[in-house]
Amino acid sequence: MTAPLLLGRLSREELTPRPAELRARLQCPPGRLPPALLARCEGALREALDCRWAARRVCLAEELPALPPDFLAGQLKGCRHAFVLAVTLGHGVDRLLARLSLLSQTEYLLADGIASALAEAACGEVDARLSAGLSCLPRFSPGYGALPLSLQPSLLSLLDAGRQLGITLSSSLLMSPSKSITAILGIRELH
Repeated sequence: MTAPLLLGRLSREELTPRPAELRARLQCPPGRLPPALLARCEGALREALDCRWAARRVCLAEELPALPPDFLAGQLKGCRHAFVLAVTLGHGVDRLLARLSLLSQTEYLLADGIASALAEAACGEVDARLSAGLSCLPRFSPGYGALPLSLQPSLLSLLDAGRQLGITLSSSLLMSPSKSITAILGIRELH
């Protein structure tokens, strides 16, 4: 039996990128960039975002039979269940990034990096909510390691992400809005 779909929103105030994530996305310590420019880019992003998420607890063998055996034996070893989740910052962020790419490459690059860090922060917040009181493994996203990108359609379908979050896939399996993340969060079985 399929578990209920969990849906939610995250406010602008709930999204706090980790400093290390921000440094990595900006490819530079934030202290070396003009603070006013960073604040302007982050402020515009926070105004444009509409952060929503969806998640569902699934039985891996029944609801995700296409998972690669090496992924199950490695990253999800000992897990019979997992959460499948998707998070998006929304189409407003994509529109802002498109506008900035035409107006200022510097602001576009900074805003793109900050947006990626905000998406990761959103995923971390949802991860924390889902795993509260459970023993969960680190989350994994399609396209990394042994989890193929070809799994995207199955994950988004399980979450009804097109209708619930407005996430669509291109023929090359890239998501729109671009600042969206899907992931699998293994639930460790306690004996």
